[in-house]
Amino acid sequence: MNQGVIAARYAKALLKYVLETGNGDIVYSQACMLVDKMYEVPKLEDYVCRHPEVVAVQKTELLAAALEEPLADELRRFVLLICGHGRMDFFARMLLSYIDQYRREKGVKVGRLVSAVHLEGLKERMERAIHLDTGAEVHLEEELRPDLIGGFVLEIDGMRLDASVQEQLRGIRRGLIDDGSRIV
Repeated sequence: MNQGVIAARYAKALLKYVLETGNGDIVYSQACMLVDKMYEVPKLEDYVCRHPEVVAVQKTELLAAALEEPLADELRRFVLLICGHGRMDFFARMLLSYIDQYRREKGVKVGRLVSAVHLEGLKERMERAIHLDTGAEVHLEEELRPDLIGGFVLEIDGMRLDASVQEQLRGIRRGLIDDGSRIV
C-alpha cells in the first residue's frame, strides 16, 4: 500500500481522536516540535522509527525527552498504537500529515516572509492582512536574505509574492533583453 495513504489514514484517525478529546492544540504543538527535532537530529527519527529493538515505551520516553516535556496522552497512545501495528516507520510522515490536516481543519495558514533586513512590523501587518482577506489564522516564519537587496518575498499556500529589489532588477534586465533594446 502507498506510504502516503497509510500515513494520511493514521493521521486522520489521530485528528478525529484529538478533536474528540479537545487537546488538538497541544498535540499539534508537540507534533510540530517533534517534526522539527527529527529534522535537526536525524538519529532521533532513526531510533524512534527504524529500530525494532527499541520498544514502544522507550520510544515514547525518547520523544518526551526530545520535547523536554511529557507527551500528550493522545500522542503517547498514538505511538503505542502504531508500534503495535508495526507502522512506526511511517511515524514522521504521519506527523506531517496530521499537521497538514489539523491546519486545514482549524483554518490555519503557514507561510514564509523573506526580507533583506528585519522590517519592523511587516510580519504582523502581513499576517493581519491575510487574516482579513481569508479569515484564517496566519503564522509567518521570518527569514533574512541580504541578496534580496531590499523589499520582501511572501510565500503562502503555494503562492509567491516577490516584491524584492532583486526581482525588480531581474525584470528590468529581462525587459531590456526581450525587447532587443540596447543601451548605447
